[in-house]
Amino acid sequence: EAGCVMVGLGAAALLALVLPILLLGLFVFRMPFDVVAGIVAGACGNPAILAYSNKLAPTDKPDLHYATIFPGMTILKIVFVSIVPAFVQ
Repeated sequence: EAGCVMVGLGAAALLALVLPILLLGLFVFRMPFDVVAGIVAGACGNPAILAYSNKLAPTDKPDLHYATIFPGMTILKIVFVSIVPAFVQ
């Protein structure tokens, strides 16, 4: 039961990170797709998403924006994981 709760929280955290980035980047700030794809990959910390975005947009912008956002999002995730148990109990 606790494992399912943690998986659900992980999915919620991922959606809370990815959806606002996509919506704000593409529709509000009107950023190019290759830039937003790199930012999403960096926010998730997933090089598989980066590889896929490099296939979709064969520029160096996804790599550049992945490298820009990845360190900050890694720190944010560590802080988030430290805070979540306080809300579960």
